[in-house]
Amino acid sequence: MRSLLAVFVALSAVACTGPQAPPPNAPAGTGTTATPPPPPLPKAGPESLNIDGPLREEWMPLLKAPAIDPAKTHLNAPPKGLPPTPSTCDVFVNRKGAAPPACKDTASALTSLDAAMAVDNVDQRDTLLVSLEACAGIPAGMIRALRAELAPIACGEAIVSPVLGALPPGIGGNVYQALLGRAIASRLARAATDPPKLAPPYTVERVKEFTYGPMANWVVDQAQVIQQVSQDAVELPSYAKGMTAIEAGVADLRLVEAVRSAPLPEEYAKDPERQNVYYGALDQTLEPRKDRGRDAALRGLSELALAGVIRDARVDRARSLLTRLYGGRRIDALDPLLLPPLAKAAPTSVEERLAARLPTFYAGLLLDEQAATRAGTLRMFLERGIPLPQRIALKNASLTPEVRALLARGRLLLGQLYWRSVDFDQAAALTSKWPDARPDDATFYLALAIALRGGPDDAGDMMRKAPLAVSSMGKVAALDFIAQQTPPGPNAGTAAFNAAMIRQITAPQGADAALWREVAQRFRQAASLLSAPAQQKDASIRAQAADQLAAAIK
Repeated sequence: MRSLLAVFVALSAVACTGPQAPPPNAPAGTGTTATPPPPPLPKAGPESLNIDGPLREEWMPLLKAPAIDPAKTHLNAPPKGLPPTPSTCDVFVNRKGAAPPACKDTASALTSLDAAMAVDNVDQRDTLLVSLEACAGIPAGMIRALRAELAPIACGEAIVSPVLGALPPGIGGNVYQALLGRAIASRLARAATDPPKLAPPYTVERVKEFTYGPMANWVVDQAQVIQQVSQDAVELPSYAKGMTAIEAGVADLRLVEAVRSAPLPEEYAKDPERQNVYYGALDQTLEPRKDRGRDAALRGLSELALAGVIRDARVDRARSLLTRLYGGRRIDALDPLLLPPLAKAAPTSVEERLAARLPTFYAGLLLDEQAATRAGTLRMFLERGIPLPQRIALKNASLTPEVRALLARGRLLLGQLYWRSVDFDQAAALTSKWPDARPDDATFYLALAIALRGGPDDAGDMMRKAPLAVSSMGKVAALDFIAQQTPPGPNAGTAAFNAAMIRQITAPQGADAALWREVAQRFRQAASLLSAPAQQKDASIRAQAADQLAAAIK
């Protein structure tokens, strides 16, 4: 913790400095000569849809519930300095259930759970879920863990603590880890959330007194809280490790942001040179804490990727913080990529509705492992995630063309979110061989998978290692083949836009003007082929930006 105190020495290091040299790769200025027209894009043929090299298989662990050992893995007493559970959580702790539903077997229990999950109002839904806690058709403790999952994260500990204190008979290892993970994640979510504030005026003396006093004490105190709470999660497996690691990482990154947001003396705030020196010294001192938070968040994202999570507020929160603090290695760089429109979700059964509404981990435990082999249910899984048990079942199943295409889309969504190269390989494997004529969407999925193959292993690899430009990712010829069809097919504009985005993402540092003119040309092509006005505008804006960058390079 002593190293964190050094953060505040940075204030004393600020001094007037001379002019700084521009970065070595900064554009040299705008030229005055006429810009040559870009050469035509290379013509792509159907051979571009062929797969080069082997396709990797996803490693998936055996589905064995972890053994419960409360003596080894349990919730310790809260550390000193941990902010308390908000009073708004009391309503979840004290809530009484509605009339008990019929739920003595799995089918009736899932029907009652479906009815509860259909309610949008948080309090009404939670009341119905309380009534399901004693259902014989649902594993012991499962509904309590689900309630904590759906409640505000700060309330998780208060909701699950009564069950952790008196485990119900027959509770399984998967449920126990979910309960314990929610409690620990709740503690981590409350850490480093209320930094001290300094009211103006921001004189040098007042800022220094605040920095070395209340702010320094708070930083050291909350760093110790995060460290102690994180230790309780060391032995947690899989999903529980994912949720706690993300919250530990976000808590550390939140601490970094709090320190960086502390006020500067007014005379420093008016002097860009002094600001640069101060923030440079500050960032250097904060780097170990920042990297610790990054690594924990990435470890958590890796576990949630294995769980198959596609849409989750925790994932969004972690990615957002990583993007803000590591702008040069944007984990959200693939987010603008477009996919063909998907038919609106229209579930027609309890299984399909629960696949769309339940958090991915719980859907994997409660629904039939063969559920994703049914096209209607797999379509609904794409709303939240494709659980690990169902992905294991899909691996050995005979897939219909509809399921194959949906699964390829799901793989692309997972790869786009977590940068997992194996997901792009699997999307390519699913679409490269087709029993009959391959439909347009499946051909598009194949082309996009080819363009994204050969990149980093995962988000951690992307953020820690060499730039994307040195990887083999970025072979866009298959996307060009789709974009160049005459007459244009339904996915021509989407393919052209993605080809432009991927060329931009994989551009080497210090790329010459010719590359940026090519990127601009690709975006203009996409704008001419896309039909949605918002997408046309986006492509046009990106084309202008690439043109300006090309013009700024001599």
